[in-house]
Amino acid sequence: MVDGKGVMVEIVAKKKGCVLCDLAIAILEEITPEFEKGLLRWEVVDVGSREGLIRFDELTQICGSRPAVPSLIINEGIAFDHIPDYDALSKAVLQGMKGQD
Repeated sequence: MVDGKGVMVEIVAKKKGCVLCDLAIAILEEITPEFEKGLLRWEVVDVGSREGLIRFDELTQICGSRPAVPSLIINEGIAFDHIPDYDALSKAVLQGMKGQD
């Protein structure tokens, strides 16, 4: 899912009715401008949809355990099984980029 120096973040969440999921999305939206365009890509794995559940099952296999809802997956590895603050998420994304060198 990741090419070059980019980082892919997947938010395992419910798009409707989950305050914590909305918070995770908001924090990611907030840090996105901090990075050069195209280096930070992200999407919501909506466990309330069929496609989201399929990806959730794939991530369970890739990660070796079921990600919590909400959680953040960086480069197909569970980075947070809780909602991180701005600084922690920004640092984790930078770490993910360094891992691509």
